[in-house]
Amino acid sequence: MGAQEQRREDEAPPEGKKQQKTSKEVYFSILPDRYEPLIEEEEEETPEERTIRKEEKKRKKKRRYKKYRKNIRKALCFSWRCLMAGLQNMASTYSTPLSAMSTVVTEVHRAAGSKA
Repeated sequence: MGAQEQRREDEAPPEGKKQQKTSKEVYFSILPDRYEPLIEEEEEETPEERTIRKEEKKRKKKRRYKKYRKNIRKALCFSWRCLMAGLQNMASTYSTPLSAMSTVVTEVHRAAGSKA
């Protein structure tokens, strides 16, 4: 009889019936007399402390943004130089006559091979 009741609880309730609401068990414990809470109460800050804290926060934010600007500037300068070098190389390639291009290309490859 107990096994049948357990199977009924495990099965999903029929669509027409709603599941009954049940209460949960709550356990209480008695605290000792010398109980000290773990959360410390914060003392109210004075206006001077608040302004000092805000200024420190602003300084940190300013330093962080300065660092980001510096890194972004470096990345943009490098990519700009690469773009300019590529455009100059492409322009020189298109401006040279086709007969001279084959000799220039072979000379460049020989020079690059001798460096290595």
